[in-house]
Amino acid sequence: MSLKSTLSVALVIAALAAGSSLAAAADTSFAAVRVTVASEKSFEQVTGALKAAVSQNGMMVMAEVDQGQMLSMTGLSLKATLFLVGNPTVGKQLFEQDHAVGLYVPLRVFVYDGSDGKTYVAYDRPSALLGQFKNEQIGMAASMLDEKLQGLATMAAR
Repeated sequence: MSLKSTLSVALVIAALAAGSSLAAAADTSFAAVRVTVASEKSFEQVTGALKAAVSQNGMMVMAEVDQGQMLSMTGLSLKATLFLVGNPTVGKQLFEQDHAVGLYVPLRVFVYDGSDGKTYVAYDRPSALLGQFKNEQIGMAASMLDEKLQGLATMAAR
């Protein structure tokens, strides 16, 4: 094997190793962002419990998107609803710091039926999404929202 061929093979191996390292890093950061809570309850019970928990804990459902209904137009049968939840007062505090928080606020909570017969409540941790703003006020609110969403998801799933 010539020196040029050996260098080419070495570069390909290094590129593949770097790619797999990047993929592993992406998987790690992805896992740190996404939270999924499983429930033995029905989809209807979980969505009802989530709505009740949101309203009882100082937040409100600002929008509800029935993704299952939309997907049924393609022939896919799935119970899946995306909820946009938030608190206008907390939202105001975040928007006063940086208007770009509107990409992530209100928060998204997704409830769906799994193929395993369980219902899932999933969301991205606000601190992971809002951490990119590198703002102490946003960071404090995001940490509080992490706890709030964990509590809501747990209440809905139980």
